[in-house]
Amino acid sequence: MAPSGLSPPDLVTIGGLTVDHVISADGTVALGQAGGNGAYSAVGALLWTERVGLVSQAVASYPSAVIARLERCGVDLAGVVWAEARLTSGSWFIYDAEGRREEGLQSNPEELAAAGFPPDRLTPAQVAQWRGLLQKRKVPGEVSYAQFRLAHPLDPAQVPPHFLRARGVHLAPSQPLVMQAMLDRFSPTGMTVIADPGWQLAEHKLEALAPILSRLDAFLPSEVELQAFVPGCAPATALEVLARHCPGAVAVKLGPKGVLVWDRAHAMAVAVPAAQARTLDPTGAGDSFSGGFLAGLVATGDPVRAAAFGALSAARIVEHFGADGALSTDPAQAAADRAARRAAFCPPAPTATGAQALSL
Repeated sequence: MAPSGLSPPDLVTIGGLTVDHVISADGTVALGQAGGNGAYSAVGALLWTERVGLVSQAVASYPSAVIARLERCGVDLAGVVWAEARLTSGSWFIYDAEGRREEGLQSNPEELAAAGFPPDRLTPAQVAQWRGLLQKRKVPGEVSYAQFRLAHPLDPAQVPPHFLRARGVHLAPSQPLVMQAMLDRFSPTGMTVIADPGWQLAEHKLEALAPILSRLDAFLPSEVELQAFVPGCAPATALEVLARHCPGAVAVKLGPKGVLVWDRAHAMAVAVPAAQARTLDPTGAGDSFSGGFLAGLVATGDPVRAAAFGALSAARIVEHFGADGALSTDPAQAAADRAARRAAFCPPAPTATGAQALSL
């Protein structure tokens, strides 16, 4: 654990470090991409602030070059615990033209070529064939990230003391008990705390999540997760229901359609569109949005403006493969870009004349 006298990071993100295999909507294949919701949210925040602390449990096989780049660009890894375990399979994210992805499929990267498929780009027919093979695949004794995380849960004791002097923290999806333990660690500090539910919370009723929701400054479900919490309602109506259970800001991530933020003062949903981007890989968009949202909420105190910060973070992430792709290799240029974003990218708050939209 790092000494308490160390300079604190500006923000902290808590989540996973994974290695994923991606097939984008045009069939491009990207094997062994270093990601994870902890890394993506850290990079999303880092586009707005100089130093971000990361708390995670990680395998030794996580790409060392990516770790080095994250550190050079301002990610404090003092909260990462490294295990000797090495994964024998990675998750496959297969996207369609609408940005939807199929999950729950896994294999090691070598299996693609071994099955006779090209390693760089697949035709639609080949994507369907490979998906079918993955769906049927069963390998006893395989070590996946899901198994690793169950065996190595996040522990509040791994949070370095200097992280507790940051201004805000994002809790990426975790099991309820893990999230409550992290809240016990961070809430007494008075810093801004936000969370993303993931399936880990979305499979529970809102009433059962009161010990978590009551302590959050913002709660950021996806559209699918919001529907799980409040079935059968339009997003704006569901947000109104969610806001009754969470005293902090609530917003729903709608992918390419942007974000809806519930405005408590005017009892309406405010639309924040997605920022323009040339989408290459949507992986990590929601996580990087959360990191940007945290940076914006700490900087402005305004959830709508925070959503605009998050939308730009997500747009920068989807233009690259991997969590570190959006990071500049030039520290001076990164600092200049960050200063320009903070100075200029803070749109005016909307007026209370119905659902408003911010132009990004």
